[in-house]
Amino acid sequence: MKLCFASSAISLVIYHHLHHGCHAFSPSKPTRRAVSSSLSSSAQVIDPPAAKSEEDEKSLTQRIMEKTSAAGQTGGAGGVSTWDAFLRAEDNWSRLKSSKAFEYDTTILTAVQNGVPPPPQFVTDDGASGNPRCWEKLRKQSAESTPLDYDVAICGGTLGIFIAMALQLKGHNVAVLEAGKLRGREQEWNISMKELLELVDLGVLTEEDIDMAVKTEFPGCRAGFKNAEVTPLEGGYFENGVGFECFTPNVLNLGISPSVLIENVSKRFKAAGGVIFEGTPLKGIVISERMGAALDIGEEKDPITSRLVLDCMGNASPISRQQRYGKQPDGICAVVGSCAGGFDAETNLLGDIIYTNSEIQDKGPNGQLQYFWEAFPVGIGRNGMEPGTSDVKTTYMFTYLDASEGRPTLSSLMDDYWKQLPIYQPSITDVEKDLDVKRVLFAYFPTYKDSPLRPNYSRLLAVGDASGIQSPLSFGGFGALTRHLERISGAITEALENDLLHKDDLGAINAYTPNLSAAWMFQKAMSVRMGQKVNPKFVNRLLATNFDVMNKMGEKTMLPFMQDVVRIDGLLGSLARSFVADVAFMPEIVLHVGIPTLVEWLGHVSMIALYNALHNISPVLEPFVDKMENKKEKYLWRRRMEAWKFGSGNDYKFD
Repeated sequence: MKLCFASSAISLVIYHHLHHGCHAFSPSKPTRRAVSSSLSSSAQVIDPPAAKSEEDEKSLTQRIMEKTSAAGQTGGAGGVSTWDAFLRAEDNWSRLKSSKAFEYDTTILTAVQNGVPPPPQFVTDDGASGNPRCWEKLRKQSAESTPLDYDVAICGGTLGIFIAMALQLKGHNVAVLEAGKLRGREQEWNISMKELLELVDLGVLTEEDIDMAVKTEFPGCRAGFKNAEVTPLEGGYFENGVGFECFTPNVLNLGISPSVLIENVSKRFKAAGGVIFEGTPLKGIVISERMGAALDIGEEKDPITSRLVLDCMGNASPISRQQRYGKQPDGICAVVGSCAGGFDAETNLLGDIIYTNSEIQDKGPNGQLQYFWEAFPVGIGRNGMEPGTSDVKTTYMFTYLDASEGRPTLSSLMDDYWKQLPIYQPSITDVEKDLDVKRVLFAYFPTYKDSPLRPNYSRLLAVGDASGIQSPLSFGGFGALTRHLERISGAITEALENDLLHKDDLGAINAYTPNLSAAWMFQKAMSVRMGQKVNPKFVNRLLATNFDVMNKMGEKTMLPFMQDVVRIDGLLGSLARSFVADVAFMPEIVLHVGIPTLVEWLGHVSMIALYNALHNISPVLEPFVDKMENKKEKYLWRRRMEAWKFGSGNDYKFD
């Protein structure tokens, strides 16, 4: 609770606000106190402050959100933007912060361990647990030698539909389960044409799909790291004393309509024989290694059976929550923002992929936070909309932090967003009056070091954000999917064709990738631990120097990094040059991240180098692997070679 004070010579008025913080007190009628003569027995009556309306008592965020349309709401991060949804997210964030990590060993056959109850059994392979109707159907189909309903059941359709399409095209019988209506959100996804064309090569998308879905196109994005808002900015950090900024073309420069894309892919998926179950919340899964998996979709519906289940339910998946029972996230990317009209159309021409314009913020008991910005123009470059004609822009403010109990609420982050937005976008002076807010955006993305998540059960595999395959620096989602879809769909096909559905075999698909693990060092460097005090300029100095170096090294270094791909050539080259550019800064970096973290990171970097070397000899090994008669060994060797390729960043294709 914050206190605000307004005083006169004789009186002190104390007002407190739960949502707004401190503001100057200015009642509708002036507060006045008449000081009478000592001989007078009368006193001036004080007019009380005018009563505040219900609207005045609401926070700025609530007032704005209650004015926005609730139409087009969907599931997933960024899909729901109502005030009620914001309050739910706030409650979930509060519960996560207040939770404590604990140990629970599932290999010990004791239900309650040191006072800790067992995890909720959303997934079970114990015949005494789970929905009896699911077990009954599995046993019946097995006894009658009846094929299971589907080869693959995909839980979560927003991104799962793309995986489903890839597998259906490979000849599998696929079903998609979606708790609500399978439709994309109104908010555009930003991606590069290069990534979309990879889905065209797989047959998942057509070029007509892309033409229909792309609503915005602009040249590229700026990256900048500054201690203050100075635009444009020339020179390096030590030349101008402020920071560094650069421009990268063709990165996240397309705004696509998820609703159009998902609708088109869904139609072709069903035309190819795929099945979509909408309005079908998943209640649980039972798994028999010998017979298959059965999905509980409610007492009034017949269970669905399949040979393999894919978890595409994102980072809030109940399946991954069960597997990570007792674990606190290793990091959080908290994001707030909006899509709004009212910005200066003439300068709404380019995006910002990662940008700072302030030093590290000291939030007192909430710790220190470095705020980053991301922004994309909306409605230019396509469908006759010329650059400079749209005043609509999506802006995000995000920060990296841990889930300590003292961390700020989403409400306080939103307050900072509204407060800082006019500094970031000078054409806005009063966000409530100047902006036509279409959607308010908010989410927090938990990230874990033990990613990608290897399965605890046979016949079940987490993919996408549910597995943690996305970079800890990103918001996850569509970009990570496009990068891995060819690899994952090919590996699943080989697993299905050879009945290699044991958890050890499926775990080879979600193998250790050292470049993903190495990215943790970057998140660590861009955040501040609770109780840690650092130079407010630390993050900007670090990133301005590093990006200056990478920009000089050229697009072969910059482009993969901007798309969350870490390669050994760009990594070692930029590190060496950054060290030379700012030698005196190195001890401060080591002190900030800590020696244990640095040692762990160096181990991952060494593995990137090893994987790079192993990938280079893969062409020699491939003919021998292809001739292997043992199907399982062939499968495992192919997964190893894929891990070398993706774990070293050699999957990135340069134009």
